[in-house]
Formats: sequence, C-alpha cells, structure tokens
Amino acid sequence: MASLELSEIGKSYGAFEVLRDINLTVADGELIVFVGPSGCGKSTLLRMIAGLEPITTGALKIDGQVSNLLSPVERGIAMVFQSYALYPHMNVRKNMSFGLKLAGMKKSEIAERVGSAAEALEIGDYLDRLPKDLSGGQRQRVAIGRSIVREPKLFLFDEPLSNLDAALRVQTRLEVARLHKRLQATMIYVTHDQIEAMTLADRIVVLSAGRIEQVGAPLELYRRPANLFVAGFIGSPKMNVFDVEFTAGPEGLAVSGLEGGLTLPATSGSPGKGTLGVRPEHLNLTDEPNALIRGRLLHEEHMGEYRLLHIQPERGEPVIAKADDDASLPDGTIVNLTFDARSAHAFDAAGNRLATFDPEESNVQ
Repeated sequence: MASLELSEIGKSYGAFEVLRDINLTVADGELIVFVGPSGCGKSTLLRMIAGLEPITTGALKIDGQVSNLLSPVERGIAMVFQSYALYPHMNVRKNMSFGLKLAGMKKSEIAERVGSAAEALEIGDYLDRLPKDLSGGQRQRVAIGRSIVREPKLFLFDEPLSNLDAALRVQTRLEVARLHKRLQATMIYVTHDQIEAMTLADRIVVLSAGRIEQVGAPLELYRRPANLFVAGFIGSPKMNVFDVEFTAGPEGLAVSGLEGGLTLPATSGSPGKGTLGVRPEHLNLTDEPNALIRGRLLHEEHMGEYRLLHIQPERGEPVIAKADDDASLPDGTIVNLTFDARSAHAFDAAGNRLATFDPEESNVQ
C-alpha cells in the first residue's frame, strides 16, 4: 500500500477557485473519509488524487514521490465509482479480470487474483453470472473486486453506496469496513452520508467551500468540533445552537441569553457575543424551576428506542431533544429543558470553538 501527502493543493477553473490550501497526510493503511455538503469539492479532490483532474497548484506525493503529472495507472490507483460501470455482456469473472487481461497478465495469475478477491468479498458463487442477475449490493461488490485484483497502492471510493437502498447500504458499509481490516489497504472514501463517515473512518476530513474545516477521528469531531460548521454537520440530529453572550467570571464564562443562569468552566475565551451548542441527547426534560430553556412542543417522533422532541423555545430557533420512549406528550405542551454545563460547546462570534470543559473527560452521557 502507500502513503499520500497533499501540500498546498489548489484547483481552479479559470477564475473560479474550487479548492484551496489543501494540506493532508494519509498514512499507509489508513482509511480516510471526505465529507461535506454538495459543491464543497470533495469529489473534485478525489479525482485530482486519482489523476482524472489536473492539479492547479501544490504538490501531490505518493510514497514520497511527486505524482502531479503521473497518469492514473502510473500512480497505482484503483477507483470505485457511484455507478457500478460493469460490462453488461460479461459475467462477473470476466468483469473482474478484463483489466488484467488487457495488461497482458498470465491466465494463472489472473485466476488466482480473481479467486482471492471473490473470496474476500463473498461473491465466489456469482462468478458465472451476468450483472443483470445480481442485486445492487452484489454489483457494487463486483466493482470493488475489480479494483482489488489490480492490487493498487491506493483505493479511492466516490460515494459507492449512494445508489443502494437503506438495508444494502448498511450491509455493504460493513463489507467495506471488513475489507479494509483484511487488506490493511490505504483507502480514501468520499460520501455525503455522515453515518458512513462516522462508522468507517480512521479519520474524517470535513470540507466546506473548497477548504478543510477539520481533520480528526470520528469521535474527536463529534465531541470537539473546531467550529460551528463542523458542529452542525457532524451529528444527527444536528447540534442545537443558541445565540448568547459570554461574560468573564471567576469560575469561567457566564452565559446570558437562556432562561436560566449558566457558567461554563472555560479555560479561554473573550467576553462578547457568541453561540452555545448542545447535542439533542444532552437536553433533559425537567420540572425544576431553574430550566435553561422553556418552549412549546411542536411534534414528537417516536423512534422505538427513543423519541425526538421538536420544541419551539420562547426565543430563538426550534430545538430537538432526545428522550426515552417511555411517555408521550400532546403537541402544544409547554416543556422545560436543562443540560449539564459540561456537555455544552461554546463558539465565539466568528464561529470558532472556545476552550471549555472537555466533554470526553466528563461523566456526561
């Protein structure tokens, strides 16, 4: 496998800048996931790594070698696309072996590689079937197998599960995770689905408007988002946010703008306007008079194990609270919510994270 280094990578189409100042190092055997909203540049960046798009500025190194001008074949890249792109008139065996045959590889070696890949992906029973006789998940496994047989340095996945239904996405996601563990391969995976990102990645790269917002392990991004964009993008339902004002005090940052008083045990941060973020699972219903949020229940969503309460506070935007599914409240009920200060996330007026109590080190559940 291979390591990958991106240094000051940029991409422009004339005067239109798509990507800028992309700096990233991918270790040998690591699975990196690119996430971000549509138009953020994640697929363009993947195509630049593959050699399908020219690099405007910066250097791309594979195993320490500058590879900007190398063709995809010379880079040792295998790419799995959103569409399966299988030859409909060829059976699975021929689809997986076609590229190797064109490269002039011996039949015995082709057979060995196809057999090994088919075993890894559990498609050995389908080798003589045509693509039309396979399910969507099976077709995607064939597309992945076609990449495996090439024994590339880098595996690139461009939203490979987006055409599958929900059940197949879960199944195929697990297969990709198992495949990575088995091959110990270097993989870069693009998706708009944060569940795929959270469950697959060694590290997640969050992109927005052509730049990297944050890079880190899935739980690191969930627990310590660097800014408001990452806080709102990672997590489902997304983080609740409140416009507040911070005042420096002897015990930390005092927060005004909620129904009740709150002090954050901050280690840094300037007084002034800012944003307070709270995950839905950290908002708790309370009968106590010192509620931090008071609002009207708009709707309940019963999810089986839990319910999601959509609440309109007396001021600000609607919020979502996650509660046990052991009761039900009629729409319009006035509810009181509270939360532990240690579970809150504070952001300054520019949207950057303030250094407060680290939720990962707390007992907050």
